[in-house]
Amino acid sequence: MRVVLLILALVLAPFGAFFLWAWAVKIKQERKIAGTLPSWQDMPMTWLGIAGFACAILGFIVMFFTQNQGYGGLFAS
Repeated sequence: MRVVLLILALVLAPFGAFFLWAWAVKIKQERKIAGTLPSWQDMPMTWLGIAGFACAILGFIVMFFTQNQGYGGLFAS
């Protein structure tokens, strides 16, 4: 039963995240039209995507140097 609940949660999580995102976008658009949107919320999603990509690359580099994958990481013991 626990496995079924885990699979169900993993399948439904992206849908839940999408609906939360769509709800947040609707609220943001309403505030932008009304002129009550704080300046920090007007940042472009491009820079957030670039930052996320850079963090993912940094994570891969850290894993390469620290994890032992059978052939050995550079600093893995």
